[in-house]
Amino acid sequence: MRQLICFSFLVVAALWAGPAAAEDVVFVGKTFSPNHMEVLSPHASPEEMKIFESMAKEIKLKRGEDAEPPIKPFTGRMKVMKMLADIGQKVDLEQRLLEYAFPPEDLLSERRKLSQGEIRAQEANLERVRAEISLMRKNLDETRMRLGRGLASTQEVNDQAKELELAKFRERIIEESLRMEREMAAGELELARAKFGQKASEKNLPGVSWVTTPVAGHVLWVNPEVKPGVILSKKTKLFVVGSMDPILVRALVHEIYISRLRVGDKAAIAFDTLPGKTFEATVVRIQMTAAWSDVQLPAHFEVELSLPNPDLALKEGMRGKVTVQVPDGPRS
Repeated sequence: MRQLICFSFLVVAALWAGPAAAEDVVFVGKTFSPNHMEVLSPHASPEEMKIFESMAKEIKLKRGEDAEPPIKPFTGRMKVMKMLADIGQKVDLEQRLLEYAFPPEDLLSERRKLSQGEIRAQEANLERVRAEISLMRKNLDETRMRLGRGLASTQEVNDQAKELELAKFRERIIEESLRMEREMAAGELELARAKFGQKASEKNLPGVSWVTTPVAGHVLWVNPEVKPGVILSKKTKLFVVGSMDPILVRALVHEIYISRLRVGDKAAIAFDTLPGKTFEATVVRIQMTAAWSDVQLPAHFEVELSLPNPDLALKEGMRGKVTVQVPDGPRS
C-alpha cells in the first residue's frame, strides 16, 4: 500500500512538473557575408596561362600547325584611372567599381592587332589573281580555237594551260591565307571586346574599361595599394563584395552539444561591440562531418545561423556569444 502511494505521488509530481526543463547550448561564433566574393583584376593567373598553353598545344597536335589557337587570356598592363566605390558602399550587380586604361604603347599594340591592313592586302591580291585567271581562261579558249584552225600549236595550248593551273594554285593559297587572317582577326576582336567593351573595333578603341561587381551587396574591403595611377601587370585582388542583410554567424560546436541542435532552432546572440543588444537568429546549417579528425582531440562541428541586419549594425568578422535554448534529453 505504501509503495502504491509513493508511485502515485511520483506520477502526480511528474505531471505537475510539465515538460522537461530547457537547457542552453552556448558557444561563440563570428559574422560573415553569405555571398562573400573577391573581385580581381582581369589578368590571367599563372594557372590559367598553363591551361591556355595546354589547350593551344592540344589543338595544334590534333588539327595541325595552322589550326586556330584559343583566345589568349589577358596578360598585359592596366593603369588604374578612378576608384568608383569605397568600403561600406551599396552596389548593384555589374556596377562599376574601378576604371582602368591601357598604357599608350600597349594600346598601340592592340590597335595593330586589330588592323585590317593585311586582310585588305590579301583581298586585293586575290582579286588581282582572279582577274589574271579570267584573262588566262579567255586566252586559252582563243588559243584552242586557233589550234582547231591550224593557227596555233599544241605546245602553245599546253603552256597556257599550265600557267592557268599555276594561277589557280596561287588563288587557293591566297584564299587559305585570307581565311586564316580573318579567323585570327575575329579572335583578336573578340579578345579586344572582352577588354574594351562590345563596341571595340579597329577605329573605336578607347583604351578605357571597367571592373564590375559579380554580385549585389556592399563593398566590404578595398585593396589599399590600388590607387589612381597604379599600373597592374598581374592578377590582383581589388575588392571584396558581399551582402550584409541577412548576415550569417559561423561557429564550431563541441561534439557533446551538436546532437542537441537542429536546423530551425532559434538562438539569441549578444556581441561585445554592441552591449545591451540581443539579436535573434535561426540555425540554418549543421555540418555532418567534423572540422578536423585528430583522434586525440574532441570533434567540433560547424554550425551556421542567419540573422536579420537591416540597419547594417553588424559588420563582417564580429564575435558574438550564441545561446540556443533546446529541450533537455534526446531529440527526434
